[in-house]
Amino acid sequence: MASVTGLSKIGLPHLSENMDAEDARAIRNYLYQMQEQLQYVLCNLDVENMSEPLRARLNSIQ
Repeated sequence: MASVTGLSKIGLPHLSENMDAEDARAIRNYLYQMQEQLQYVLCNLDVENMSEPLRARLNSIQ
């Protein structure tokens, strides 16, 4: 099972120095927003939003 804590290790890609600075900034900003949204969603999942097999598996771990 994937770990939510591993999300903090996701880094932004290194962009080419030949890329326009404004484009690179826009891409980094977009990727940062996507990472933040993914981290929020995964950290705030509720059991009602999980499938029954996943809930059973998580309950067996606890």
